[in-house]
Amino acid sequence: MNILFEDEYMLAVVKPQGMPSQADKTGDPDLLSALEAYTEQSLGLLHRLDRPVGGVMLFAKDKKAEAILAKDLQENRLNKRYLTGLCGKLPVEQGTLENYLLKNVRTNLSEVVSKDRKGAKKAILHYTKIAEKETDIGLLTLAEIKLETGRHHQIRVQTSYAGFPIWGDKKYHKNFPKKGKTDIALWSYKLEGVHPKTKELFTLTAKPEKEPFSFFAEDLKSL
Repeated sequence: MNILFEDEYMLAVVKPQGMPSQADKTGDPDLLSALEAYTEQSLGLLHRLDRPVGGVMLFAKDKKAEAILAKDLQENRLNKRYLTGLCGKLPVEQGTLENYLLKNVRTNLSEVVSKDRKGAKKAILHYTKIAEKETDIGLLTLAEIKLETGRHHQIRVQTSYAGFPIWGDKKYHKNFPKKGKTDIALWSYKLEGVHPKTKELFTLTAKPEKEPFSFFAEDLKSL
């Protein structure tokens, strides 16, 4: 267990890439079950990360803390930041993507649709370019993502639709090689909020190290 913080109210850990946030139909080992076995108690699952995505996750250890943190999350007082490796050049140094997304329950994929489409939900994210490098796989951009909404596969769908898909995303990057195992370049690296009991500000961070983030090792040091 890569534990970032633990007290009687909260537990923050680094989720490994490829591990489900909670039990699913595959029956594979999942993070929530592993942590409940470790703490020997039930935990409040405050948010999820897609199976291929790694990084900071926060759990509540009692019902009152869970209610407070869940409300903070709903009202954008829990600040989540992601790092991603995008294929291609961003049109501006800082920008916003706003689309309407619709989830296909049968395929477990989401797509950008008209706002008038039944079931469509608004999705907003903000991106900031940190660095870009020419690599043997083409131009790669390291960017920070801040979500304003939390939709299914949101970052993956919106960046792909905008023309700069995520490196390693075999579901939404149409030109990325499908053969071989490759971790997606999407990582939850920072979570900021207010402790539910002490009311002190907290910042939890965990930086990615694997390829293609390793191309930006020096740039990541300044974050």
